[in-house]
Amino acid sequence: MKKLERPSIALLSIGFLVCLAGCGEKPLTITYDRPAEYNISESIRRIAIAEFGGKTALDRKFGDVAADELASSLDAYNKKYDRYELIDRKRLQAILDERDWQLAIADTASAAQVGKIADVEAMIYGSVSVSSRDVRASRMGFDIGRRKPKTVYYTRRYCMASVNFTMDDIRTSKTLATVTLTREYDSDKDEGDNGGGIGKALGFGGDGPPPTDQILTRLIYECVGQFVGKISPHTETVTEKMETGKSKIVRTGNKLARAGDYDEALVCYTRAMESHPDDDGAAFNAGLIYEAMGKLEEAAEYYTRAFDLNDKEKYIFARKRVRAGTD
Repeated sequence: MKKLERPSIALLSIGFLVCLAGCGEKPLTITYDRPAEYNISESIRRIAIAEFGGKTALDRKFGDVAADELASSLDAYNKKYDRYELIDRKRLQAILDERDWQLAIADTASAAQVGKIADVEAMIYGSVSVSSRDVRASRMGFDIGRRKPKTVYYTRRYCMASVNFTMDDIRTSKTLATVTLTREYDSDKDEGDNGGGIGKALGFGGDGPPPTDQILTRLIYECVGQFVGKISPHTETVTEKMETGKSKIVRTGNKLARAGDYDEALVCYTRAMESHPDDDGAAFNAGLIYEAMGKLEEAAEYYTRAFDLNDKEKYIFARKRVRAGTD
């Protein structure tokens, strides 16, 4: 009979690392309607979006991305919430072309001038700044063939996108909203890596970070999405990883939650907290379920309970998120 060989330390290490990357509780995705963060008068209906300027050609390129995404998002939400009537940008461009004006607007005076001609109640304009850089970095990995540590070289990519948004009331020439939003990317901290960094550390894989344009576009979209939430009713999607808790019944509740059986999941979390009053994970998961059910005050209570037991940042951010919806 052939003697069974014991698995090598290298293979055991790979299995352990892969499990760290992919094992554990899957996230729960919650989608619900949220009101605008800013109190924009209901009399503001017809709005136009000007081009977003920038200091460099690259800035202006992504300024177009920001303006297009803003128009697309507001148009999509208008179909659901009937909040704004968006003036077609081609029509706005035609109006400006007749007067040999540029669509990029930089101040309230020019916004008011163009807005009155376009017959709108509000104008949105702004500017964009983007940057990126790559550095040659190294980390200690493991040479599977030689069964010893090795130095692995790779490209670490940093990206930044900053968008300034201004929304002016054309009738009064007053600013309704102005905010600058910034998003940054570090390939070493990319949560969407899905374990790819582990493969690179071990000496295989290594496709490198996503293309710079793809990253910057994603960052711009995130900025636009946050701004839209400030001025318009919107759909908010939250993805949170559920906690494993201190007992098996918590994990049973997680399975029920992912299947959409929220009432049964809550029963599991309640029982878990009865048997383990210090189970912050069960309390957090209960908060997630109440948030998914649209019961934001109850969600805030359970997020507070979880934070009181264990001061994780995700607990306090979750509570802040639902409190914003109850103001």
